[in-house]
Amino acid sequence: MRKRARLARNKGGNHGLNSNDFISRMPDDILISILSRLPLKEAATTSNLSTRWRYLWCQTYCLDFDANEKLDKIAVDSKLRVVERPKYINWVNRVTRQHKGPTIDDLRICFDLDKTSKCAIDKWVEYAVSKRVQKLELDLLENGEMLRQTPRNYVFPIKIFDRSSGLTAKRPALTVPKTVSVKEMEIKSLKSLFLKCVNVSEDTIAKLLISCPALQHLSIHGSGDLVNVKINGKSLALKYFEIVFCFGVKSIEITDSNLESFSYLGPGIAIKLNNLPKLEEISIGEGYSGFENNVFGQISCCISHLQILTLDIYRPEENIKFLSFPELPKLKQLILKVGAWDDDSLLEFTSLAKACPKLQRFVIQLIWMSPAKRRRKIRQVAKHPHKHLQLVEIVGYYGRTSDVELAVYFIENALSLQKIIIDPRYQVLERTPIGNEQMKKEKAARSCAKKQLEPRTPQGVELVIL
Repeated sequence: MRKRARLARNKGGNHGLNSNDFISRMPDDILISILSRLPLKEAATTSNLSTRWRYLWCQTYCLDFDANEKLDKIAVDSKLRVVERPKYINWVNRVTRQHKGPTIDDLRICFDLDKTSKCAIDKWVEYAVSKRVQKLELDLLENGEMLRQTPRNYVFPIKIFDRSSGLTAKRPALTVPKTVSVKEMEIKSLKSLFLKCVNVSEDTIAKLLISCPALQHLSIHGSGDLVNVKINGKSLALKYFEIVFCFGVKSIEITDSNLESFSYLGPGIAIKLNNLPKLEEISIGEGYSGFENNVFGQISCCISHLQILTLDIYRPEENIKFLSFPELPKLKQLILKVGAWDDDSLLEFTSLAKACPKLQRFVIQLIWMSPAKRRRKIRQVAKHPHKHLQLVEIVGYYGRTSDVELAVYFIENALSLQKIIIDPRYQVLERTPIGNEQMKKEKAARSCAKKQLEPRTPQGVELVIL
């Protein structure tokens, strides 16, 4: 009887889940959509739930090979790279062999890889193209953060994207159709391409824009092969273009384009922008001060319609208060990334905010270089009404006098202020573990912010300390 009872309970239950279970009643396409939102390793573990779930994860739309935990360990002990690299490559190869979906939306490779892994990376790129990928990211930064010497970089395989090459894709291990040539593949599907520590040339960019007519977002970090970059043509779909720490670049020229967002971070170079009526967002940082290369002159063609401006200012000039800034009549968001040296006053940056009569959001991110505190009285500058400013964010708040006086300035002058966000978390560029000492400093900074700003924050304004 007991055996019969067990059989009765299990009858029709080969799926391993209660037939009345809400999730098990969902169609496969919805379950696959849910799995595509999970981290890849978590999605793969669902194969153990039942027979029905065994291969569902193999049809996910997103393949994000994230390895942040491993990269954190490598950042602490670089010797681990030798051990972890082949493990990562095998993981990607295994998943791509098992994947059964006809297409993928996203493919993200994120690990410390260089040109010695060319064969494997070429296969992954070719696999992505064969699956009509929409977003492709190759994040190959050393230790996950630091740029490596560019001769060691992986070189982007433009032949895979060059429709005139006719290169046949024969990668059965990665389930690329044997009879399909890259020339015949649907390159039109690619909309976003992110490349970090991947070498590309001007010729590569030109061929990409031709071979991928739907490409809207192109981001290049740490390439060693770019020198004179040119983008032009209103027929291009490109809307977002970013060049970061490509130290060989001497000039960037973008003309007659429908570009909506442009970012550049690196040494001072020649930048020519012309006839860009849709360019409403710019992020730029040149050299130490950010202003030493006539930045506003370089972006003058779009100042009249610019809505979002980010400036990277590694070493603020002492004479910034003597600089004159052009009026940015339509600017709504101003984001400043500033090196926090000693206890230098930040009030000079209010002159930039004053040049933006429609400003709604002001953000300053303080990159702590040597955030020493000095005892001095809080300075004040002449009052200036910011009629539309609703949100002020101070990231890297340390409790210095310079931090307080900047916050007080906006509390007193932003007539429509609704919220102040104070974020005391440590702002660094490297992948560095946050130790107990740093956590103590952040806790102290939170306490300072509460003591310094709560009494000064008027009723009706929300003070948020993260």
